[in-house]
Amino acid sequence: MTQDYDGIGSIEDLHAEARQVAGHDDFGSDEYLEGLRVLLDSFEREADLTPRGKVIARKMIVGALAGRLASETGFARYPEHVDVPIERPIFMCGLTRTGTTALHRLLSADPMHQGVEMWLAEAPQPRPARETWPANADFQRSDALYRARQANEADFMKVHFMGAEEVEECWRLLQQTLLSTSFETVAYVPSYTKWLAQQDWTGTYARHKKNLQLIGMNDRDRRWVLKSPSHVFAIDEIMKVYPDALIVRTFRDPRTSMASTFSLVEQGGHDMSRAFDREAIGRTQLELWARGNANFHAARERYNPEQFIDVDYRDFVADPIGTVEKIYAQFAMPFSDEARRAVTAAHEASLADHRRPSHKYSLEDFGVTAAEVDAEFALP
Repeated sequence: MTQDYDGIGSIEDLHAEARQVAGHDDFGSDEYLEGLRVLLDSFEREADLTPRGKVIARKMIVGALAGRLASETGFARYPEHVDVPIERPIFMCGLTRTGTTALHRLLSADPMHQGVEMWLAEAPQPRPARETWPANADFQRSDALYRARQANEADFMKVHFMGAEEVEECWRLLQQTLLSTSFETVAYVPSYTKWLAQQDWTGTYARHKKNLQLIGMNDRDRRWVLKSPSHVFAIDEIMKVYPDALIVRTFRDPRTSMASTFSLVEQGGHDMSRAFDREAIGRTQLELWARGNANFHAARERYNPEQFIDVDYRDFVADPIGTVEKIYAQFAMPFSDEARRAVTAAHEASLADHRRPSHKYSLEDFGVTAAEVDAEFALP
């Protein structure tokens, strides 16, 4: 296979590498191709990618396509996945840097809950027994990658720790349709941003559900706990696909959460996009997440308020276990002694030194003022 080192590569070349990575060749329906074309054009015309950026952008796209291949193979191999029930799934819908990762992992610690582990988000398949993971080729590939990142990107990992076995955000499942805010947070891609803002995510969440049914085939009685900041853009679509969904919205002073977001985006971008300098990061990310916040608040008014709960970041930090207990009470879920022990153990594990954040940031570093944040986040 020929690698196009002068660019990300052609659509045909990207598909060829994805087939090689996944070991499968059926991408299913072609609805994802429009997004792929728009994204490639935006990467190539607008992002001014560095040589390293081209490699990373290619890996992101190949990863999304390889995940799609794995899913299509699983859908065909296990047709009974369509009969797996998904009842009252919990969606974490807080904006970035509002405590969603920590709270998501606490809720997922309940033995009666399940989340999407990183390696299964990348290569969806029925979740095998935990003791068999080390022998699974997909797990081995993911584990090697994230162990290397833990060693080489220690500072970033303290801000957002990742591991193959960790319960993680589900945006990789959304990425299979090439509808994903993930691309907007690593490079300057305004044409893709404009296109994405006009899309209906219903088909993307329908595929998301099929993936959950596939992954959860062996854990049918466990409730799903899901998390991605991008869910704020798709409350209507989530409710269309999952009408009994339970929504946890975390919030924090936007001045602080946006400054932290800008810093995280800068660290996570790996200097991919020369056009994505600090000023561009501040401008694009403020617009993106303020728009998501407005969309969330407008959409939630159309649904049963008993399906929503708001969690203040300060309350969560002050009393993590109490916050979890309030969520269970809001949704009339039993908080068993076993669940309490598991959640408490998960919280204590999260305090380990390698997961303790060391994160400094300010709005001014990214050319944004507090007044601009206040104006963007002011609701009608």
